[in-house]
Order: sequence, then structure tokens, then C-alpha cells
Amino acid sequence: MITQISLCFQHKRFMSQKRSFRFTKGLNMVNGPNGSGNSTLLRAIYKCRECKRQEDGPTRYQYFNGETMNPHRAYKYFKGLPGSVIRARALFSSHGETMRDVLQSYDPLPGDCFILDEPENGHDLEWVTKIRKGLDTLVKTGCQVIVASHSPIFWNKSHIIEVKRGYLKHACRLMKASLSKDCHSG
Repeated sequence: MITQISLCFQHKRFMSQKRSFRFTKGLNMVNGPNGSGNSTLLRAIYKCRECKRQEDGPTRYQYFNGETMNPHRAYKYFKGLPGSVIRARALFSSHGETMRDVLQSYDPLPGDCFILDEPENGHDLEWVTKIRKGLDTLVKTGCQVIVASHSPIFWNKSHIIEVKRGYLKHACRLMKASLSKDCHSG
């Protein structure tokens, strides 16, 4: 599992504030406004050899984002018979359904690190809640999960990693103000 990353020059230039991040076992939630570097951080964890990474043992990384979750565009991620099934089902399924198929196709091992960039995209609240429960199950099997998300479903009982300092507090204030207004439609 990854415990820390210090970003290389290439990735530092795309981050709004922080340049080094610590991770814990379990669920880690990357939080920041659009454009602050959430996705940049996830890509750096997954594939940058120049960033200085600390791990507490051998780690197998699985990366999911909008591109890897779209079988119409990313054939290299979907190979063999399982990949053929996923690509065929994707012709008749929504993005959210395809994402569920892909996540279900992996056999997690203890120590794996699952990196998910906005897994709530293409899902309603019910399915986002199911995804969260699935991530909790991965954690119980000994996997580490790192999620970049704007959904509060992922905030609870997570190690919060703020890409922009103070953003979570700001987001909570905005959400509280929104929810305190009358929620009934006319």
C-alpha cells in the first residue's frame, strides 16, 4: 500500500497548493474543487515513476477513471473473454452500468490499491451508496482505496486528503446552507 507520495516537477505544476500527500490503510478520500489537482494526484500515484512514492510492501495498483471505464475508447484495459463481455454489454448499457461490470470483474488481493476518479459519475444516489459499500468491502479484505470525489457519500469514515486546504469545510458550509432551504418542489 502507498503511504506517501511527493510529486515530481511535472505533477507539481498542476497542483493548486500541496505537493506531498500521506495515505492510510483503508479508505482515503481526495477532496478539492475542480481544477485543483485531484485527478493529477491520482494519475501520479498510478503511473508516475518520477514522483517519490513510499509503500509498506509490494502493491498492485488498479486505476479507474472516465477513460478506463469506457470500453468504447479504452480497449487496452479490457482484454480476453472478460473484456469482450464488458465491451459487448457496454453497447447496451449506461456508463454507470459499465463501471459496475468492470469493478466486479476484478479479483482483489490484500495490499492492492484501488484508485477511483469520481466513481459517482453516471450513478444515482442509490448506486453511489452501493459503490461505497463495495469499497468498504474492499477495505475489509485488506485493500487500500483512494477516491477523488465530490460526493459526501465517500466522506464519512474516510481519511480525508485535501488538495486545497480548507475546501472540505467550505463544501460542508455550502451543503448545509443548501439543505436548510425548503427542499419541497412546488
